[in-house]
Amino acid sequence: MNTKGLVNWAIWIGAVSGVYCALYITTIGAFTINNVLPGWHIMYATFTALPIYFTAGAKREDYLKYVLSNLAGVAYGMLYLVVIDRLLPVMPIWLNLFLSIGIICIVECAIHFTVLGKLPISVVPAHFGAISNTFWCSNLTMAVLGTAGKTAVNGGYNFTALGVLAITLVCGVTLGLVCNEGLNFIDAETGSWKLPGSKKQAN
Repeated sequence: MNTKGLVNWAIWIGAVSGVYCALYITTIGAFTINNVLPGWHIMYATFTALPIYFTAGAKREDYLKYVLSNLAGVAYGMLYLVVIDRLLPVMPIWLNLFLSIGIICIVECAIHFTVLGKLPISVVPAHFGAISNTFWCSNLTMAVLGTAGKTAVNGGYNFTALGVLAITLVCGVTLGLVCNEGLNFIDAETGSWKLPGSKKQAN
């Protein structure tokens, strides 16, 4: 694609991202600020899920795989945090993290690279992005609410906001798809705007 086409695509990406942020902050964000994390939202998690999918091409046929893999990543993140929490009184934190992160990561990658490799939950980079978000979202929740999760025996996590996080990650994958779909409105040869499926330039 020529420079004109790339600039038009940049305009598309910027426009849809701006619309997304406005819609998010007045809906999911407002709900989170008022009901889940008073005074805080977690829209920024969008921009972890988006680039992971976007860098892989944001193909329509891969959309569900990235959505499900992000959700699987949240579940894995919860597993990491539960194990870390249980081991807190047993060993130093450095050894705790070395063992819990290392062992679970080995198992996670091994089974998704092999026996579960063909399932639509096996995009491991999406797992890692979601796991990272699960970690900081749990920490932010603890900082805002000042309490540990009901099942956190040793106060090592709080899962209160993880439902909103899961929705936000799905929104991020969706935004990545919409950003990529902008290419359908740009003529690959001239870089001009066009209607999808049309051979004739729109302007």
